[in-house]
Amino acid sequence: MKKKLQLLILLFVLIFCSLLKMNAQSGADWQPIYLQVTGHNTMDGVEALFQLSSCNGEDIISIKYINHNDYAVKLEWFDAVFTRELKWINKEQAADKKTIQLAAKEEAMGTCSNNLYAELIVKVKDFTADKKDFNRYSASRLWVSGVQ
Repeated sequence: MKKKLQLLILLFVLIFCSLLKMNAQSGADWQPIYLQVTGHNTMDGVEALFQLSSCNGEDIISIKYINHNDYAVKLEWFDAVFTRELKWINKEQAADKKTIQLAAKEEAMGTCSNNLYAELIVKVKDFTADKKDFNRYSASRLWVSGVQ
């Protein structure tokens, strides 16, 4: 009887620990996009995050913007990647500029399964040949403006 109780307690502890681990990782993949010198990832009421993932066998960077404002905003930016060699690779040609609009309190996120926000998906190979060279993403020269 004592062994059954110990086994039951051990089983309960293992299940509990595995559930905690899964929950802790669910949002941990999203990293802040540093928008300010102080390291904050919020600018003019818009929060910015990125996540490195894979889509159809291709390494991608998913971007997420959250508009915390009570009004719609227009976002404009250029993609930039910081490499493990401590170098910035920027896409700053006029054709590279990205733009989206977010309604008040809206969240937009680039996903592999939905092409609704294609601007929020960046191919790693456009910046570096190997994802091992990737260090972090930035929305270079992000501009947030209110929409009337």
